[in-house]
Amino acid sequence: MKPYALFLLLSLSLVLAGCGQPGPLYLPGQTSPVYMPSEPAPEPKIKIEKNK
Repeated sequence: MKPYALFLLLSLSLVLAGCGQPGPLYLPGQTSPVYMPSEPAPEPKIKIEKNK
């Protein structure tokens, strides 16, 4: 294999691998971001009428 092709293959694999941490990145020493899920929407009030 030619040297530049090997270098290209290694560079591409490093770029695709990334750091492995999903989500936004932050610097060491900072607190990690906390995910706070939003409250679910209230259930709609449906009136059920019975026909007699």
